[in-house]
Amino acid sequence: MNKEQFQQLVEQGFNRIPVHREILADMDTPLSTYLKLADAPYSYLLESVQGGEKWGRYSFIGLPCRKIIRVRGHRISVEHAGEIVE
Repeated sequence: MNKEQFQQLVEQGFNRIPVHREILADMDTPLSTYLKLADAPYSYLLESVQGGEKWGRYSFIGLPCRKIIRVRGHRISVEHAGEIVE
């Protein structure tokens, strides 16, 4: 996705657009990349390793968000800036 495609999605009213980049990382592990980019509350690292494999095919790094969705039992809440908004 280039900048123009991103802007078109914004103009269509999308307010959440996944942005991704494929990186050849001979010198970094998924964990070291995560620690450089997103080591903060509500960030995450997901890897596709299965069983006892040493390497996974995909790694996803989620950066900190503005809103937090919490699910506890049968209650769902949405928080923004520390306050429940929904």
